Formats: sequence, structure tokens, C-alpha cells
Amino acid sequence: MLNISIITIGDEILIGQILNSNVQFLSDFCTKLGANVIYHSTIGDNKEALFRELNYVFDFSDIVITTGGLGPTEDDITKQSICEYFNDNLILNNEVLDNIKELFKQRNRELKDLHYKQAEIPSKSIPLENRVGTAPGFLINEKNKTVIVLPGVPSEMKYIVHNSLGKIIERKIIEKNSEVIKYKTINTAGIFESDLAEIIGSKLDYNDEISLAYLPSTKGVRLRIGAKGKNLIEAQQKILNFENKILNKISKYIIGYDNNDLINLIKDNLINKNLTISTAESCTGGLLGSILTSIDGSSKYYLGGIITYSNEAKNKLLNVNNETLMVYGAVSFQTAEEMAKNVKDLFKSDISISITGIAGPTGGTIDKPIGTVFIGIAFKDKVQSYKYNFGNDRLQNRERACYQSLLLINNIIYENFSN
Repeated sequence: MLNISIITIGDEILIGQILNSNVQFLSDFCTKLGANVIYHSTIGDNKEALFRELNYVFDFSDIVITTGGLGPTEDDITKQSICEYFNDNLILNNEVLDNIKELFKQRNRELKDLHYKQAEIPSKSIPLENRVGTAPGFLINEKNKTVIVLPGVPSEMKYIVHNSLGKIIERKIIEKNSEVIKYKTINTAGIFESDLAEIIGSKLDYNDEISLAYLPSTKGVRLRIGAKGKNLIEAQQKILNFENKILNKISKYIIGYDNNDLINLIKDNLINKNLTISTAESCTGGLLGSILTSIDGSSKYYLGGIITYSNEAKNKLLNVNNETLMVYGAVSFQTAEEMAKNVKDLFKSDISISITGIAGPTGGTIDKPIGTVFIGIAFKDKVQSYKYNFGNDRLQNRERACYQSLLLINNIIYENFSN
């Protein structure tokens, strides 16, 4: 199996100022090619720390990928440190320099002495083209190991990964002639992790060479199936064999595969059935509308939404009856239904959904504790409402309310708008 280690370099990541999204992207990319990502680490801009990590990971890694520290300023020490580690020296690479000159010409910027240093790479290395920035990536083969040095800027790192790294990894897998590993994720909603596990049973019951992991979140439970094989085809077949055995048990909970989750399923259903949707939100403050518009093509189905946080806004903007608010309260079946019906009438959408609740951490009562949420949904000539209690955490309450709303939308489409 081709083992890959990833070292992220940067004080700003180490101290928590910047989220390390690069390692997630790289790990996912390498794993999809069949490689085995075996180790992650994050270090500061420190030569000794980099030397220590390289010495450690070389014992069990075929490829070591580093990101960060390739900028032109004094705190960017990765290139110089890599040179010292491999007893090498930096040289000006004309191919890299030409790329930098072209970028500066396009951006109408003046090339300065500092930028010429950007075109220097170790003499033993092979440059990896970066067409979206000035920091070149490079590759060094030494002691039967491959070190791939990438920029830390995500857009630049991803360009090199898509245009160079994939080919390198695929070639190394063929050269090594070893096992590959493959994963597939089944996304489920509307069922708890423990219930899903009980339905599926133990993987040992299936006599399959697979790994099985349950990954719960506010969106639902992701079921990750993994398998090893002599090649990707063999690994994929093992996954397919296991998947076929469990599909009948869990099919009604499946909302998508891998990166296709509930919002993608809803998008496809709304567009394919030529349906539109609108939203009315209180405690979620526009989060549901943000989720519905987070993917390309949302303008085809999302007409708009209204955030009515106060009772006055609910009355004036959504025409929720003041008597309803006084008698039943803003957090009630009745208010949720009026919000859903009235926003549907306002936008003339096929479906509308409303959320009103007590997100916390204050505002709860004995009858309506923190986490109480009412969701209303209007479609055709019907209005339905549902009551939930999502717990005491404000952020999770908002997220769970939104994803429960998405689940309701999906069910309504399936049950009432099928061809």
C-alpha cells in the first residue's frame, strides 16, 4: 500500500488563527486515488521541527507532502530548510521565473527583487507548476522517498494537486504494485446512529473484508465503508458486494452518497419537478435560507425568505395574527403554520417552510424548554406543523432545526409531488 504523510507548516495554523483545511482536502484527494494517508502533523515555521518530522515519517512513508512556508518573506523557511535537510542549494529556475513574470504582467504589478527569490528552488528538485500564484511547488526524490512541497495558500495548493499530484500518486501506486484502499460513504438522515447500527448488524455477519464506521452529525449519520484490494476495481467490488447486502435494510434513510448530501438531493428534486420554495425563519435567523442557497443552481427553486425574529415582525411582515401570538405564543404550532402559509402566499411558491423556536441559552419555560422548535410546512392547499426538542446547545439547535426542515421538505416532495 502506498503510505502518505502530510506535514502542515505555519505558525498561524499551529496557534489556531487559521483552520487547517488543506490537510482535509489533501487526505480526501489522496484516499480517493487509493493511497493510504497514514499520518498528519502540524508544526510552526521552525527548521528543527521540520527536520524532526521528516526523520520520523520517513520510517513509514512512501510520499511525504508538506504545505506552507513557501512565501517570499523571512518567516517562510520551508525551501531553505528542505535544502539544508537534503544537503542541497537553491537555484533560480527560469521556468518558474517566467511563470511569475506572466502572472505579474496579467495583474499589472511590478516585479521586485523579493519575487525573484520566489523563483528559486532546490537544485535536486523538479518544479510543480503553479499558474495561480507565485509560490512554486517542487518534488524531491531521495533515499527511495518522495517529498512533495506545496504552497499553503489553498487555491495555489489545489491547482498543483489537481494538475500534478494526482499523476504522481497514480504512477507511484503502479510502481509499488501494492494494495490500494477505497472508501464509499452512504449518507443517511432520519435515523439515529445506534438504530442504524442495529439494523445493519455486525460486519462480521456478512463475511466481507470491509471496514465500517458510523459518523453522526446534525445532518444525519454517514456510513463509511472501506475495503482493500489489489487494485481499485477489486476494492470497489468488495464495497459494492457489502452495499448490496444492506441496501434493502436502510434504503428509506439514504439521502445520498459521498459528497452528495440532503441539500443536493432536494435541489435535484425541486429542479427536476419544477418546484419552488420559500422560507420564514425566526430562531434560525436565515440559516435555512443560507443552506438552501449554498449550492449552484439554487436560483431555479429558491424564491426568497423572511427573517421575523420579533413578534412585531411576524405580524407586520408575515401577517401572523396578533391574537395567535398572544394566545399561543411565538413558539407554537399555530404560529409556525401561519408563518408557513403566509410566506407561501407572499412568494407564491409551491412549498414553504417556517421555523420558530427557543434556541437558548435563555428564554426557556417549563412548558417550552430551551431547544423547543416548531416547524411548519405549507404545500398545495395543506399546512402541517411539527414540534421538536433539540437540546440545550444554541448552535446545535439552529443546525438541527434546519436539517430537520430539509428532511421534511424532502419527504413532502417525495410523498406529494411524485410523478
